[in-house]
Amino acid sequence: MLQNVHVLAAVVAIALCLTACSDPPDDTPLGQDCARIMARPEVEAPQVKVQHVLLAFVGAKRGSESKRTYAEARSATVQVLSRARSGDDFAALVKQHSGDDGDGIFTLTATNRADFAVNFAAISCRLAVGEVGVAAHHASKSPFGWHVIKRLE
Repeated sequence: MLQNVHVLAAVVAIALCLTACSDPPDDTPLGQDCARIMARPEVEAPQVKVQHVLLAFVGAKRGSESKRTYAEARSATVQVLSRARSGDDFAALVKQHSGDDGDGIFTLTATNRADFAVNFAAISCRLAVGEVGVAAHHASKSPFGWHVIKRLE
C-alpha cells in the first residue's frame, strides 16, 4: 500500500512538472523544450542573473505595441531561440527582437522572485550559466508573451 502511494506521488510530481509551462500541455517543440527544463530541479544559488528577449503579441499583457500576431510571436520565438543556441550575440538579439524596455537583464533572488512572471522565474532558476531556454506564454503564468532567456550568472 505504501509503495502505491509513493508511485502515485511520483506520477503526480512528474505530471505537474510537464504541465507547468502550459495548460493544457503543449506538444510542440517549444512546449517540449519548456517541459524538459521545468522537469529539472532549480539551481541552488542565492541569485540568478538572466537576460531575456520578450516576444509579445497583440492580446498579451502589454503586447499591443508589438503589432505581432500570436502566430508571428511564436514563430519569432522559435527563430530567436535557435539563433541564441547557435551562438548569435544575445545582446544583439535583445535589441533586435525584444518587446521589453532596456537591456532585458534581471537578477532574481528569493526576495524579488514573486515580482516576475511565474514561468519566467521558474525557467530562469533552472538554467545553467550560459544556457538558453524558453518560458512559454501562458495567460496567467507568463502573460507578456514568450521569453527566450539566457542565464548570465
